[in-house]
Amino acid sequence: MTQLNLLDLSYNLLVGVIPPQLANLNVLVSLNLSHNGLSGCIPEELEGLTGFQDVVLSYNELEGPIPNNKAFINASLEGNKGLCGNVAGLHPCERPSSVVKKHSMEKGRKLILIIVLPVMGALVLLCVFIGVLFMCNKRRAGDVERRDGDGWLSISMLDGKALYRDILNATEEFDAKYCIRQGGHRSVYKVNLPSLGNIAVKRLHSSFQNTHPKSFMNEVRALTGIKHRNIVNFYGYCSKAQHSLLVYEYVERGSLSSILSNNVESTKLDWFKRVNIIKGVAFALSYMHQDCSPPIVHRDISSNNVLLDSVYEARVADFGIAKLLKPDSSNCTALAGTYGYVAPELAYTMKVTEMCDVYSFGVLALEIIKGKHLGEYITVLANSSTIDHEQLSDLLDERLPYPEDEVKDVLVFIIKLACSCVLEAPKSRPTMHFISHRLSSMDARPPTHVKQAL
Repeated sequence: MTQLNLLDLSYNLLVGVIPPQLANLNVLVSLNLSHNGLSGCIPEELEGLTGFQDVVLSYNELEGPIPNNKAFINASLEGNKGLCGNVAGLHPCERPSSVVKKHSMEKGRKLILIIVLPVMGALVLLCVFIGVLFMCNKRRAGDVERRDGDGWLSISMLDGKALYRDILNATEEFDAKYCIRQGGHRSVYKVNLPSLGNIAVKRLHSSFQNTHPKSFMNEVRALTGIKHRNIVNFYGYCSKAQHSLLVYEYVERGSLSSILSNNVESTKLDWFKRVNIIKGVAFALSYMHQDCSPPIVHRDISSNNVLLDSVYEARVADFGIAKLLKPDSSNCTALAGTYGYVAPELAYTMKVTEMCDVYSFGVLALEIIKGKHLGEYITVLANSSTIDHEQLSDLLDERLPYPEDEVKDVLVFIIKLACSCVLEAPKSRPTMHFISHRLSSMDARPPTHVKQAL
């Protein structure tokens, strides 16, 4: 427990008091208990947490004075009508003589309450927290298993059987002329339906389904409940003897790999678009690692599995070998992924962590800037402490004009960040949360005259 530095229990319907035992988390940096039903006073013991930087206690039923701590003076406390203190937005605490006298008379009774209530509050907090996690997991499992007799799950709340028949009819039972992408174990079809417009239907080959039965459900479980602008929208699936189908939104421009390998299309990916694509992938991975419960590791981040929409916004796709990280599991698995993007530690540990995706992201970011995979040169960059002018020129896509100074600074920053992602030691790599935060603070926008020309 002493290694916990961030605790977020917001929107969890918590009741009772804030347990003073939180003061035992001596490296706690951020605490978010907002939008619950917590009552009573903020424990004085929390004044001793000198490492506190971010406190959010808004929209509860807390009362009494706030602790004399810098973090609480700058905390988010709105929505608590009973709090007081010498900070903006709160009434000053009043201590008239009658209150002091009453406090002295009830000191013995309050001493008992101080001992009993925190213990009860901690138990209530723990029970509610476990209950919420149980219900969320049950809901996720229920979503995956809720299907009709034909094995169809309709995420879009449409009639699953009718949608299945419409797909068969629209593709003339998967005629090759509707196929837009084909791989070793699946084919993707573009289907136009009156109910959904254009959709993409991934059909797993029967040979692959027979030899890798878990891959199909891995993708379903990973995508059920996910909603992010940089992750492809998942509509539903069908698992039958004849067909195993996954239904997604149709992403107009196809894979990033196909665009980078086309000399004409790649020139449309100017430096601003490429930076935005890198940001989009980073935001998606940060969401999967940080905001999903349990965290999701994609395990196959590559230019083949990043799709671009009509305005070149990135969509991460293909979760067939994604791994849901379970805290009570070793999370070991067979080696999988695309050659050239797989983290080196997987070859000898077989343990999946978020750092595997970080490594793949670093390889992908360098590929986007160069316009092609860097191959063995990635190892050289991982061991390079600086990026000089000559190295920068070698790392830029020669099919684009040399970037102006402002954009060049952004590209150099991204290259250095990507190089830190491909370090051999996983613990030396930054997290996707850190990466996405740093990228979101950068501003790489085209000048006005460039915007008008696009």
